[in-house]
Amino acid sequence: MKKKSKLILVVALGILFTLAYMIFGSPVVMLNNERLQRAVTAVNSDYVELNEIVPFKWDTAYTFEPYASVKQIEEIIGFKSRSIKETVSEGMVQLLFVKDDKVVSSVLGYESSLGYSMNFTDKITYSDKAVFSVERDSDIVRLTYEK
Repeated sequence: MKKKSKLILVVALGILFTLAYMIFGSPVVMLNNERLQRAVTAVNSDYVELNEIVPFKWDTAYTFEPYASVKQIEEIIGFKSRSIKETVSEGMVQLLFVKDDKVVSSVLGYESSLGYSMNFTDKITYSDKAVFSVERDSDIVRLTYEK
């Protein structure tokens, strides 16, 4: 009797976890998004190296034009992921951080709600050691990279 109850509990937890993943996405991605937000909004200098503030391991960071479809994004990064979302209007921040062909952070939102923006063209790799200029405008931190 106890074995049957344990099996039912394990199956039920598995179903709940799967549903939560489908609705909310990867918990690792969500955690990394929050950690990135805290790290970027805490920057208090005129310049910062991206590698020094991103609080998780990553290989490549991507940004996309407004309205890029999930399919277009997957073609650019070279793999599929449930963590990829597409922008719904102009002015949204869209960032993907990838490590070993897995999305480790997927940021999508307006700078006013995120508290930051990160501006660069297409992609940056960890080995670029990209240095961003930092601009603070009231409660928003804007990071800008120019090659």
